[in-house]
Amino acid sequence: MKNILVLAAENSAENYGAHIIDQFKKNEKDVHFFGVGGDKFTERGVEILLHNREFAVIGIIEVISSIIKFKRYMNFLIRKAREKKASAALLIDFPDFNLRLAKKLKKAGIDVYYYISPTVWAWRYSRVKTIKKFVHHLFIIFPFEREIYEREKIPFTYTGHPLLPMIEIKKTKQQFKKHYNLKDDEVIISLLPGSRPSEVKFMLPEMVKAIDLMKKKLNPRIFLLKAYTIDIEIISELIKKSGEKIQIIDQNQGHDLINCSDLVITTCGTANLEIAMIGVPFVVCYRVHSLSYLLGIHLVKIKLYSIVNILAKEKIVPELIQKNFKSDKIVEEAMNLLKNRKLREQMLIKFREIKKMLKQEADPSEIIYKKLADDLFGEKMESLESEPKL
Repeated sequence: MKNILVLAAENSAENYGAHIIDQFKKNEKDVHFFGVGGDKFTERGVEILLHNREFAVIGIIEVISSIIKFKRYMNFLIRKAREKKASAALLIDFPDFNLRLAKKLKKAGIDVYYYISPTVWAWRYSRVKTIKKFVHHLFIIFPFEREIYEREKIPFTYTGHPLLPMIEIKKTKQQFKKHYNLKDDEVIISLLPGSRPSEVKFMLPEMVKAIDLMKKKLNPRIFLLKAYTIDIEIISELIKKSGEKIQIIDQNQGHDLINCSDLVITTCGTANLEIAMIGVPFVVCYRVHSLSYLLGIHLVKIKLYSIVNILAKEKIVPELIQKNFKSDKIVEEAMNLLKNRKLREQMLIKFREIKKMLKQEADPSEIIYKKLADDLFGEKMESLESEPKL
């Protein structure tokens, strides 16, 4: 049996990791996964050493305040990896922690496979040196990243974005509306306040204020998509204080909700790409601790925040970041997208172009499985690496 340390500290990372684990199960490989994850990993028999809710922090200041805790977790994981004689480690995203862990794993003689490259193209390019030194093999998800790692002579495989094959719409718009007693002429607005408790506490109150202001202009039905990693009590308490009528939907219905929405108000993150691939106009909002923002803003090389805008190389989706994240500005951008048909269609055209660019023939999880199986079990398999559609 091969023991593999897997670390998925965030909601999206766990989703991606779960699909890779499914590939090992499908192919009946004698592998035991252990490490950091949540409920999806538990369902798949992963030995959870630390729950990923313990890693749910954002912003430089928040991370600094958690340094002692993270150092303790890191040492614990290294000790367990040694005890279990791990054959390899699969680290997914979460670079500030995972790249440091990669260094310790390399010293312990454990090969590190890193999935989803750090955003060196946006900031802290120097991290490529760490990757080159301590990562055995890198899996990248954006076509423009190929040039970076080819230039740096870092072993990598381009997989395409893992999100596309994961999008599954189970209910049509009419079925969803019927299920929730929605009228055809009702405007449906969905709120996505984030997958970390700190995000939700920062973001949701201002989003709810925007809904209150919006109700003076129209009579929308409001839904809120709750991430797996968020306790419903946190959301319920914030909504209760506002007095707004907002229906909470669990993440397993997320694609159906987004598909049925006329507009989404969301935080930055993977969800932006998810919404764009489904094809619904949205407004991006984000706010972190003011000191975190001031410390980080000088390190950022690009002026776009949403991955959708970064891929499009222009601002096609409105971004309300930090001091611009205000309820009245949310309303202004939201009403513009709801009223201006030409603007909506232009946005949707750009979404389709991005989808075409990211689409791949093989499932990313299958590509990663085949590379790991080849290395760990000595099985020479035909490469499934996708060529980017540029």
